Order: sequence, then C-alpha cells, then structure tokens
Amino acid sequence: MLKKLMAGELSLTDTFWKFGVLGLPVIAVLVRIIGKMLYRKLNNFTILAYYVSPHSRTEFSTAILTIFYLSLVSFMFFYALALVLGTWRSSAEYNRSLWFRHLARIFMVLMVVIAFKLTFYS
Repeated sequence: MLKKLMAGELSLTDTFWKFGVLGLPVIAVLVRIIGKMLYRKLNNFTILAYYVSPHSRTEFSTAILTIFYLSLVSFMFFYALALVLGTWRSSAEYNRSLWFRHLARIFMVLMVVIAFKLTFYS
C-alpha cells in the first residue's frame, strides 16, 4: 500500500484525507507516547547518554522499548516522505481544480512539519 501511495497511484482524496489527515496523526501520537514511556525508563537521560553511561544497567524492557521507539521514528520519517511524494504525484494528475491541487501540496507539507514539531519538540 505504501508503494502505491509513494508512486501517486491512489486518488488525491484517499492520499490526502485517509493517509494524511487520519494516518499521520495516529503515527505521530504513537511515537509521542512510546517516546514518553522510554524517557521515563531512561531516568530523564537521552538515549545515547543512557547507553553510553557506565553506571546505567540496561533492563531488557528498556532495550525493547528503545528498539520499538527507534523503529517507529524511522517508520514515521519514511511514511512522511511517502505521504509528501504521494500527495505531490497524485495531485499532479488531479484535473478538477488547480486550486485544490496546490492547496493539497501546501497543506500536506505543513501537516508533516507540524506533526514532526509536535512529536519531537514540545
């Protein structure tokens, strides 16, 4: 499905509303929740500081949560890239309105920027 999304083979409506407006916030909230859980497990350290510190004892659950968090972050980056490219390509084939074509592109880029900002910087 992500392959079709990235190639722009889905309609602009599906790409924008289903994957952008509905899908992106779900992934961003998941990343945020898992990040908060991991932050508590790391005793307010960053991931790198926690694993480099010679005084920390790594628990199995912390290691699993770290792997899950980093996997989700990687997926979110890939999903956002696929979403922007898919919106761009599917809007290029949208012939009904030139305004909707450009607005979809602008709003998708804004949604991705806002999702990353709210997930990692607040």
